[in-house]
Amino acid sequence: MRAQLERQLREGIRSGRFRAAARLPPSRELARELGVSRGVVVDAYSQLVAEGYLVARRGSGTEVAGSIGAPPVLTSPRAPRAPAIRHDLHSGLPDVSCFPRREWQAASATALRELPDAWLTYGRPRGYSRLRVALTDYLGRARATVTTPQQLLICAGLSHGLTVIWRALRERGVRRVGVEDPAWRGQPDSVTYAGLEPVPIAVDESGLVVSELERAEVDAVVVTPAHHYPTGVVLSPERRGALIEWARRRRALIVEDDYDAEYRYDREPVAALQGLAPELVIHTGTTSKTLAPALRLAWLMLPEHLIDDVTTQHELTLATPNVIEQGALAVMLERGDFQRHLRQMRRRYRPRRDALAEALAEELPEARVGGAAAGLHLVAWLPADADEDSIRSRARERGVAIHTLQRDSAAVAAVPPALLLGYASLTEDALRRAARELAIAVRSDLYG
Repeated sequence: MRAQLERQLREGIRSGRFRAAARLPPSRELARELGVSRGVVVDAYSQLVAEGYLVARRGSGTEVAGSIGAPPVLTSPRAPRAPAIRHDLHSGLPDVSCFPRREWQAASATALRELPDAWLTYGRPRGYSRLRVALTDYLGRARATVTTPQQLLICAGLSHGLTVIWRALRERGVRRVGVEDPAWRGQPDSVTYAGLEPVPIAVDESGLVVSELERAEVDAVVVTPAHHYPTGVVLSPERRGALIEWARRRRALIVEDDYDAEYRYDREPVAALQGLAPELVIHTGTTSKTLAPALRLAWLMLPEHLIDDVTTQHELTLATPNVIEQGALAVMLERGDFQRHLRQMRRRYRPRRDALAEALAEELPEARVGGAAAGLHLVAWLPADADEDSIRSRARERGVAIHTLQRDSAAVAAVPPALLLGYASLTEDALRRAARELAIAVRSDLYG
């Protein structure tokens, strides 16, 4: 949203729509008008000041720079302008305006002050030892995992971590990997990138259909048991047991993607699958949903027999995350800042989810909200004759950006039409307005 606002302001200044020395609205006023957090506007203004498009004057607000803003000479008609996005409901993004900047800055200072000189070289392939110790303690308490710091490996984001895992398994003879269908596209894409074959396995209201694994003849499977993306279902206790039993019988491996398990609003999050069978499960986690995607910090919790193989593949990628940022995260975990931030975000996200669900029930009763009360998005299942592509286009015309379910499906099994609606970055009032606009788009598709 910040990038979109920056882009529109740049285009307005370059085209002359915003004249030189024109004063822009105060950040609080513009944020209220656009239905976004004030931090989005402040960051956009700051970026354009740094680039020379705007000038911030103490006591006078923010103005267009005097040397910029002359309209270009047009030699041909301009292309139609795309509708402005007022409500970004794209799924999977946290509210980055709430990033704990003060705590992170303090933790970074502490980490840098206490960082041994030896860690200022090229780092270690498994990551900063202080962070691995802190994560072992935190994940054991928060996710009921069973591990040691020696079994943790820090990687540069989850996609990087998955690629490292698949390459290590390929060296061990694995050729086919089961992936949920539908699934976050990063899962099957990372399998393909590593030279393996992704095999779609259906997901129903109880999670991964474990009975399909035998037929699929796979030697590994990647699952999101705590909160499946995109359908939002939770792997049932019976399926959890069946999955572990299949892995033991097949001598296969389970890769557990625990990407937003901390966000459960109706009860305590279910414990990690890894705690049931540490020798069979590779547990993965990331700060992309809890802090910010920009950090590019994730971790792999490995069975002992895989540590050397995965570490070797990790070394070959030459992608060790920033050690100082690893240290900052370790300090936040040790101080409890990370845990306090999660509690605050749960208190912030729950009413947003409730507001969107209630608004959809009122404005669009044709849709059924599905999935657990968890994560950063909800699923709105639509009537069977709904056209997802048409609805997405019509919604965009009304200033609402959305994802749809079909884009995450391999289409092996028939998947009913549905919308994936992220609610983390918008206020409750903005979500209600978005629901009204979305309802008009859906009805225009269904009823013409």
